[in-house]
Amino acid sequence: MAMQLGHDSAYDLAAVIRRERRAFAAKVRVVRAVLGWSQSEFGSHVGLTQRAIHKIEQGDTEPRRATILAIEEVWRHEGIEFEDLADAGFRVSVRPSLLDRPASVTSRRPHPAPRHVGVGTGRLSTYRS
Repeated sequence: MAMQLGHDSAYDLAAVIRRERRAFAAKVRVVRAVLGWSQSEFGSHVGLTQRAIHKIEQGDTEPRRATILAIEEVWRHEGIEFEDLADAGFRVSVRPSLLDRPASVTSRRPHPAPRHVGVGTGRLSTYRS
């Protein structure tokens, strides 16, 4: 059975993709702000350059699935959770101990080696612990 997409459907899909990309970009900026990390510091945790983080934060690029999973792993490891809302927004939860930690302590921690994340067939969403 062939499925035909009208012009409006293609436009709607493109709008949804842009919205999701912008939401993900905002989440990355929120995580960096909470952790007090520069783009370079954040990039070293996920195995990306500062320029790549900048592009993701601007919504200029569609990150690879493995990149998305690596970024989500960082925020889960640091105790930051996101809840996607029905109106395409999101709610962020931060572990209280993370807020008590001075930014200078966070940014001086040795960076772990970048982790290679296996790609599954599941939906891309934040993990809940």
